[in-house]
Amino acid sequence: MDGAAEWFSIGELARRSGLAVRTIRFYSDEGIVVPAGRSRAGYRLYDVGALVRLELVRTLRELGVDLPSVRRVLDRELSVAEVAAVHADAVEVQLRVLRLRRAVLRLVAERGSSPEEVRLMHRVTRLSAQERRRLVEELVAGAEESVAAMVRVAAPDLPDDPSAEQVAAWVELVELMGDADFGEVFRAGPGVEGPVDPRVERYWRLVWAVNGWEVVPGWVP
Repeated sequence: MDGAAEWFSIGELARRSGLAVRTIRFYSDEGIVVPAGRSRAGYRLYDVGALVRLELVRTLRELGVDLPSVRRVLDRELSVAEVAAVHADAVEVQLRVLRLRRAVLRLVAERGSSPEEVRLMHRVTRLSAQERRRLVEELVAGAEESVAAMVRVAAPDLPDDPSAEQVAAWVELVELMGDADFGEVFRAGPGVEGPVDPRVERYWRLVWAVNGWEVVPGWVP
């Protein structure tokens, strides 16, 4: 070995990089950092290049980048910018999930919900965009086109950062949309005579609440 070069034991590398010894040993075994040589006692020694690689690995891992992607960056198969773009999108999805969970937990705390209610809230707030669209399409299946068009235009869309009130409205709305009797009344549209079914008015009020729109008193489409 070059006597002028700076060499680090795993312990020294851990101190300088802020990583645990066992983590560095794992990275070394996986070939992410490679020993530059060994001491007379047979212990692995690393150069400055290994320290630089470990600092990059630590940064990327703290940002949530998976190990295979880190390896591809180190092997120059991917640029840091490319990895950052992909993982920024993934983090955005995770943030949306966390915001929904926060809103559900706040609602549970406010209501003192039962285990069954908690499971229902969790299930309906996890519905994908496709599943939400299917709820709307099932509701308007067989309805007059004017009714169907209005419902589609004003479809409920739970925001990425909902309030507890919006989550509560969404849970009630999903239950209402799944009610077969309500579906028949809704698809039939308003009659020539007689009052509007209160469930229809409730549907629109819930849609406004979920979408964060201002409620217009006494107005029903």
